[in-house]
Amino acid sequence: MVEGTSTHEVREPAVAKLLVDLVMDPRDPGYEAAALRRGDAPSNRWWDAPAVALGCLVVGFTLAVAYAHTNRSAPEAAKVHAALVNRVRSAEKDGTSLAKSAQSLSNKLNAVRNAALSDSSVLARSLGTAQLEAGAVAVKGPGLTVTLKDPAAATSVAPNGSRANSINADHVITDRDVRSVVNELWADGAEAIAVNGIRLTPTSAIRFAGDAVLVDFQPISSPYTIDALGNADNLATGFAESDVASRYATLQSAKNIGFSFDEHSKLSLPASPTVALRYAHVRTEPPSNHSSGAHK
Repeated sequence: MVEGTSTHEVREPAVAKLLVDLVMDPRDPGYEAAALRRGDAPSNRWWDAPAVALGCLVVGFTLAVAYAHTNRSAPEAAKVHAALVNRVRSAEKDGTSLAKSAQSLSNKLNAVRNAALSDSSVLARSLGTAQLEAGAVAVKGPGLTVTLKDPAAATSVAPNGSRANSINADHVITDRDVRSVVNELWADGAEAIAVNGIRLTPTSAIRFAGDAVLVDFQPISSPYTIDALGNADNLATGFAESDVASRYATLQSAKNIGFSFDEHSKLSLPASPTVALRYAHVRTEPPSNHSSGAHK
């Protein structure tokens, strides 16, 4: 008995050959046959050359117009940018000058007030304590300095061999970290605190915006230096034994942040900028009648 070849067995090599041909030579045979029939003879269509020339002219004209427009608007954009930069710098200079004038006038006012209250030592001491707590006067004395610093940005080597810092550097230290250190120092007995030279007051706020930490809406950047005035030994002992110091010592080893705290025999903290106070007033006009539908 002769065994016949089944249709399934014959079809398998054909399917495998077709798959191999599709992978190795994806071109359709019909395109190759048409190319062989045409040969190397150029096209007989009379509009091919004019169409190519017209297309080249259109592309060239578009590029020329774009280049001229860019070069024409570039000087104007540079002028606008330079004007804005000058305005910002001028505003910053004026703001700094006004802040210095306000601080100078505040110091003169404090001196006159202290002279007027010299006969009343109790009132003078109470006023001095209130000014210290409000951050209205500059202070000096012993204290503790805590420093937090983000890890150094990784450097990348450019094709020309130059080195540049990575733009996407990790910002490990945030506003919560600065706040936790400040709150711990208050708890350890600090009498006055400044963050990167900005004096804290009872109404101060430490927030985070983008990549910058804001202290009273003033941006500061790493390293973050927190100066605290008070008994230096008590501050150092209390802070060293706190969970806050333990956490940042761990982060120093794990994430390579900068963390240190040092005692100082003399620290100088500036006064906070003058804050305009708002007062409540007694309302003189009668309230509007909203009880017209009330039961009598």
